[in-house]
Amino acid sequence: MKKIIIGLLLIVSLYAIGTVEKENKKIELSPYEKQCQEGNATACYKVGVRYNNQVSIEDRATAFNFFNKSCDLNYTYICTKLAQTYESNLSTRYDINKSIKLYKKSCLLEDAKACEGLGFIYEQGRGEISPAHNIAMKYFMKTCEFSTNSCEKIAYAYDFGVNGLHKDRSNAIVFYKKACDYNITSSCSSLGKFYLEDKKYVDASMVFKKSCQAKDGWSCSQLGELYSVGANKIVKDSNKSVSFYDKACSYGSRTSCSKLGRIYLNDKKVTKALDYLERACDKADADACSLIAKSYLEGNGVAKNKIKALTFLDKACRFGDKSSCEK
Repeated sequence: MKKIIIGLLLIVSLYAIGTVEKENKKIELSPYEKQCQEGNATACYKVGVRYNNQVSIEDRATAFNFFNKSCDLNYTYICTKLAQTYESNLSTRYDINKSIKLYKKSCLLEDAKACEGLGFIYEQGRGEISPAHNIAMKYFMKTCEFSTNSCEKIAYAYDFGVNGLHKDRSNAIVFYKKACDYNITSSCSSLGKFYLEDKKYVDASMVFKKSCQAKDGWSCSQLGELYSVGANKIVKDSNKSVSFYDKACSYGSRTSCSKLGRIYLNDKKVTKALDYLERACDKADADACSLIAKSYLEGNGVAKNKIKALTFLDKACRFGDKSSCEK
């Protein structure tokens, strides 16, 4: 009997402790609720998070109400999150019109993700919304203004036809240019590629110089190429060409290392040539390895060395030069 009474007392005690803990949780929560009632958007969001971490459907619904109140008080982050929820086909709350309304609110509050969301909705056409390219472009431009990294993301999507956008060369150029203006190096490089295709060599050289200064090896190599041959208003200049190839090589462009090696071989500067060719060979350039092997086999400007020649022939073979495999 005594054991039963002790057991009952223990159960009552545990229940009491649980009740106190629940009460404490309510007490912890109440200051935020009070602040929320006083118009503190962050407090409303925090209360929403607390309810959202609970299991019951009722608590989740309460959380959603607090999130909406937070958005009503212009908490941009949560407005955008709510818009994404309403936009999702997988959500039980799917409502594209509500999504657009909330995205527009956040976009006006200069949230880049919201402007981007609107851009994709109008570009693709969603629900009752027909595709509206001009409106989409307007919102994508705003996205760029509020988040410079977004410019390149949009440019890339138009360039390669990904992320729900159709491939559109002219739009890709618009956004790569915008991103390049914001000093996004890879966008300057991509923009230069388009200018080369359009034979706008002066424009290409300008953006390549910008990205080359930011240590983009490919852009430096393109400048080396432009000055090596000359094009339109780009005057052929061997010294400039070598200088840009040298930068490109130091920034990791193996083709530039290889080209410099060939240039110095033609100028009979074998020691310099081998230095650049070895750099290219180290980056798996089979032709560069083969040229080094040839120099050591024939003793062109360097002492003959069959062992070194065979070493570089082996590398050339492994890197894909079949003729080196047969020697």
